[in-house]
Amino acid sequence: MEETDLDRQKHRVRILAFLAFSLFLGGLLVVCALRQTTPGLPISIPMPAPLPPIRLLTVFVAIHLIGLCFGLGGATMLDFWILRWMRQGSMPPEIKRSFLFISKVVTVGLAALWLSGLGLLAIYALEAPEKLANPKLWAKILVVLVLTLNGAIIHALVLPSVVRDISRPMFEGVSRPTAGIFFVSGAVSGVSWYFAFALGVMRELNGVVGTGCLLSLWFIGVVGASCLTALLRQFLMRPAVHPVSALSVSSEQGVPPAKQDLMSTPLRRLPPDIFVSVRRAA
Repeated sequence: MEETDLDRQKHRVRILAFLAFSLFLGGLLVVCALRQTTPGLPISIPMPAPLPPIRLLTVFVAIHLIGLCFGLGGATMLDFWILRWMRQGSMPPEIKRSFLFISKVVTVGLAALWLSGLGLLAIYALEAPEKLANPKLWAKILVVLVLTLNGAIIHALVLPSVVRDISRPMFEGVSRPTAGIFFVSGAVSGVSWYFAFALGVMRELNGVVGTGCLLSLWFIGVVGASCLTALLRQFLMRPAVHPVSALSVSSEQGVPPAKQDLMSTPLRRLPPDIFVSVRRAA
């Protein structure tokens, strides 16, 4: 996939939009923190009456959830499409644009997670510094960091060679190292997204389970998903068994061409009036 000038321009626009949004949220955080005259109170955004002030934490949590929806939903959709591609051997050409578009949606979701996550860390440092000692928080940060590096590897090394022609079998013309990187990266992506989601919703883990234990569970999940992906590849990408025609069998057995033509000629049904009774003729 060669990048055109229009693609480069769109890429620069996306980067500028992300930087502008980051500066806006950072400025909002700084302004709200400076307006907070009473220490210890939640940092809030004043709203016109009769609306109550909105906690800045709520804004960043909302952005965090939106990023999770984009990333987790898009990654799950891509995984299902990959399984379908492995099973059917090819995909309609128009799916390629959707595939690349959803990949960009996942990237946007990951960027939103980082942006909102850093904002949440800043709010925790100002409002409740004790929350920064939560082992689950740092385990989630490390998992998202691995998820980010894994996504960069997929977009740089794997995706261009795999989706260049989706009308063919998935790994036709792809080297074995590239295919192996693709499967391991897919396992890391799937496990990391759902593991980060589980860490976000399971408040029972706060301050109870250590970072090392959580990362060990994540690593076991990645290894298990990699093995499962390898088994699915062997099962879903088995070569199809095509029925052998009589003509091909006859040619392999050395039947002369004249007899092959006779064998391939369809038989016609004779009309019933052509038959004459032997007794009547006698």
